[in-house]
Amino acid sequence: MSLGNHREGLCIVRFDGASGGNPGPAGAGAVLYAEDGRLLFRFREGLGCQKNSSAEYRALILGLKQAIYKRFRNITVQGDSIHVINQFLGSWKISNPNLLSLCDDALQLRECFHSFNIQHIPTEYNTEVNAQANRAIYLRG
Repeated sequence: MSLGNHREGLCIVRFDGASGGNPGPAGAGAVLYAEDGRLLFRFREGLGCQKNSSAEYRALILGLKQAIYKRFRNITVQGDSIHVINQFLGSWKISNPNLLSLCDDALQLRECFHSFNIQHIPTEYNTEVNAQANRAIYLRG
């Protein structure tokens, strides 16, 4: 089945980060879904030793980069990190320079999309991507 027809439609990008300590071994996960909810792609990345908040941002960036690479231009981003989403939207201040830099990276990637929406979802709706992030902890960063 060709994915070309989905690239003109909406892609749902879900992200999650995980850390086995704060800081500790960390991983990022992202999952791309078709508009109708079908799972299209799973991604995970080992991050080495990081805090959970950094892993969450790295997961967001991973999802955005993969959506760009897969040539999606209309996306809805969903994650269970209320902090990352509110900081990304500018509703909450970012005092940590590392997180500010990661947020800036994500904001730059947002410019690659024709339409972009980001929203918080409850953790129980983020289980697939959470599994990817937790598996990624064991990958070398």
